[in-house]
Amino acid sequence: MQKSLYALATALVLGLSAPQAVLAAPHDEVYTQTFNVERGFSGTNWSDTLNLAKFDSNLGFLQSITFSLVGQVQGTGRAESLDASASDVTLSLSSLLTLYRPDNSVLVVANPIFSETFALSAFDGTIDFAGTSGASTGLRSSSGSNSFISRSSSDFGLFSSDGGGFINLGLNALGASNGSGSGNLLTQFETAAAGRLTVTYEYISAVPEPETYVMMLTGLALAGVMARRRKAAKAHLA
Repeated sequence: MQKSLYALATALVLGLSAPQAVLAAPHDEVYTQTFNVERGFSGTNWSDTLNLAKFDSNLGFLQSITFSLVGQVQGTGRAESLDASASDVTLSLSSLLTLYRPDNSVLVVANPIFSETFALSAFDGTIDFAGTSGASTGLRSSSGSNSFISRSSSDFGLFSSDGGGFINLGLNALGASNGSGSGNLLTQFETAAAGRLTVTYEYISAVPEPETYVMMLTGLALAGVMARRRKAAKAHLA
């Protein structure tokens, strides 16, 4: 603590001959502000707009923005193997959710997937997605998440403003389900997708901590003492 005060006092003394110098706080506490916005389930494929709260630049100075996207897929998948021999067939229920900036550049992508494998016989002669050569997942659901941390000045400007406000981001969900494992395979998929976006603003407060004020005042007092001592020393030598 004492070393820090002397260092601050020294900086203040030097600052007397350099008015343009700026004193920095000995430490800056980082704060966070988090906002959530959701889009409920709807049959893929869909596109929507998320209305996200901006960071209020009056609070301080942005250090990073974290975009966390959680995607969910739910639905059913069915398969019928037409092969003349037995095969293992995998059905994957999937959706690709993509979050965009207003200029349509991609921010983050999430890809929830549910997969199940079935041991099917040679084609049983009936296309009914049942029997020994057919299968169904039944109603299934899964989630997948991804995140992106931005420290770019362009994003800081885009996602903040004096007083806050809102920004519109695009979100779409494409169906990406598929079946594999049989050379002759019929598949059917019915899926819906949902998305939840969490944005965390990490910033340094624009208002110094109380202890910073104490150190600055103490430093000013020490600077005054040092200046008087130097003046007295010069007078003694004269």
